[in-house]
Amino acid sequence: MGENRNRKFRLTSLVVTLPLYMIGFCAILCAMNTYLGYSEFKNIFEDQYGVMTSQVAYTAASFIDGDDIDRYVKNPVADEEWKSVDEKLNLLTVEFSLAYIYVTVNDSDYTWRMYLYDTVNPLVQNGSVIELGHTSSLTNKSEEYIENIRRVMERGERYTTYSYNKETGGHVTTSVPVLNSSGKPVALVGVVKPMSEVTTIQKQYLRSSLVAFLLFATVCLFVYVLFLRKKILNPLRSITEETSHFAEHKGHLSGVLKEITDRNELGTLARSVEKMSVDMNTYIDELTKSTAEKERLGAELDVATQIQANMLPRIFPPYENHPEIELYASMSPAKEVGGDFYDFFMVDDDHFAVVVGDVSGKGVPAALFMVIAKTIIKNETLQGHSPSKVFELVNGQLCEGNDAGLFVTCWMGLLTISTGELVFANAGHTPPILCQNGGVSYLVTKPNLMLAGMDGMKYSEHSIKLGKGDRLFAYTDGVTEATNEREELYGEDRLLEAMKKTVGKTPQDALKIIKADVDAFVNAESQFDDITMLELGIK
Repeated sequence: MGENRNRKFRLTSLVVTLPLYMIGFCAILCAMNTYLGYSEFKNIFEDQYGVMTSQVAYTAASFIDGDDIDRYVKNPVADEEWKSVDEKLNLLTVEFSLAYIYVTVNDSDYTWRMYLYDTVNPLVQNGSVIELGHTSSLTNKSEEYIENIRRVMERGERYTTYSYNKETGGHVTTSVPVLNSSGKPVALVGVVKPMSEVTTIQKQYLRSSLVAFLLFATVCLFVYVLFLRKKILNPLRSITEETSHFAEHKGHLSGVLKEITDRNELGTLARSVEKMSVDMNTYIDELTKSTAEKERLGAELDVATQIQANMLPRIFPPYENHPEIELYASMSPAKEVGGDFYDFFMVDDDHFAVVVGDVSGKGVPAALFMVIAKTIIKNETLQGHSPSKVFELVNGQLCEGNDAGLFVTCWMGLLTISTGELVFANAGHTPPILCQNGGVSYLVTKPNLMLAGMDGMKYSEHSIKLGKGDRLFAYTDGVTEATNEREELYGEDRLLEAMKKTVGKTPQDALKIIKADVDAFVNAESQFDDITMLELGIK
């Protein structure tokens, strides 16, 4: 029985496992080093081949007169000019050790292509030249293959592809356009160069890496085992036993750690365990205080969230004596408190103001800046100023003492109820969406600089006419920049499509539809930014 226990101890002890771990670590390290080294080598190798074949391809394209391409397509006859170009291409093929150079044209639907030139290096086994005028089908080619041809023939771009083969090593293909006198791509020049040396270099690299690893592992393991027991295992066993004693005796130690006098990490660990015995009660007291403080801060943030929510108007419809105004708004902060805000209020009996803003940043600083901006905007508007003048005055006040560098994007509209005229200004904010005459479109104007960005700025003003049934949807960028698990943005196009589904709906129902569409797009991802929406309708 005792013999079995000793055998079990030997198999599970660090004397056995640590060397095995080191061997495994060395193997993984060697594999990673070999892989990364080979990947870097491969990238450099491909870049060199890509640059060389690109230069050859552009040289070959310069031999060809693009204005003659159409003539050869209609009448594929090898005249003297064609022979001269073909001779030059053959010379390039041999001089640069290429496999092929070919020149083709294709139909507009990319269903076939015609060969105008084709060269084959004499060293290529079983290679045959494709005759002038030969046509081959493209219907069996992949979408990627066709897209690469489109890049050349439609956008005049160059593309390079690499293909590898265990036996031959692979090849690189570079294609460039042949341009006519008008600069339009009329044909494709393809250059194919073999990369046969890749296989040989790869084998040499892997073989040398393996030999180096075996030598390195053998030497390290021999040295490692020599000092392992004396310098590591014995002190480690003492520390392990003492920590167990520490846990069983409520933080009290037996004193065996004083025998460890080394100045390495194990000696430091031994001193730390001794100090831990002294610090344990102090740490528990501090943890208790920290937990209480965290709970207090959480309660204060809850209060701040409620205060911020109470600052935003939440009575819908807003005014019973103005039934022609239909409005609904919502703000969902990304954290406990946010920097987004909206506001609406009567300036006088005939003018109704609507504001949507977004403070840079998040959390408490943005919320405080939001309170200041919202208050100043309302105060200046109630003085009878136009939206552009309000922004000019608010910008000047926010720039004073703005050491934190915060700023506000804001959109403000002032509706004359009797005429339906909406005068508005945009300080760097996302454009609202106008639903009018059955159409849905962005109310795009050239935006001005955001508020608190630079003192002394002037703001432009615009106006539109709103009639019965017209609606205006304003929002912050938390809507369009909502992100799903694939790092895709919700975007303006999706928002516009979602707004089309709200035609005929009340503002409250419209906001619910938009929020549900954003939530479905984001799915399980956490909210990244504050989301604020407001819709104004004329009944």
